[in-house]
Amino acid sequence: MGERIICAVVNMLLPLTLLGLGLMIWLTKPGYGDAFGYRTTWSLKSKETWALAQELFGLICTRVYAVLSFLTLISGVIPIILKADEIALSIVVMAVNLADFIALFVIIGIVDGKVKSRFDKDGNRKGGECNE
Repeated sequence: MGERIICAVVNMLLPLTLLGLGLMIWLTKPGYGDAFGYRTTWSLKSKETWALAQELFGLICTRVYAVLSFLTLISGVIPIILKADEIALSIVVMAVNLADFIALFVIIGIVDGKVKSRFDKDGNRKGGECNE
């Protein structure tokens, strides 16, 4: 029983860490080029791309990992309550960890895709000032 509780707690580390990271980036709005923030090739193109990337990553990451943190908690508690066998517990843990991990790459793809759609390769806005 003790190992299952430890497993459930450890599984919460990734989604809670990314939830906290998303909140920090969203609320603090790191300055352009700061060591802390959403740093990709596209986010570093200009001050405008940086600002958009920080806003989008913080907002999306916070929302996604709030939901995933809840689902990870539930998936950790249910096998304990149901006294699931080790194989079932392992499958649930792997599936939840995979979902938490894949979500991060999906968020990165979404944020960089939005930045690419609004800015050219040099970090200048495409078209008009109000490009969606």
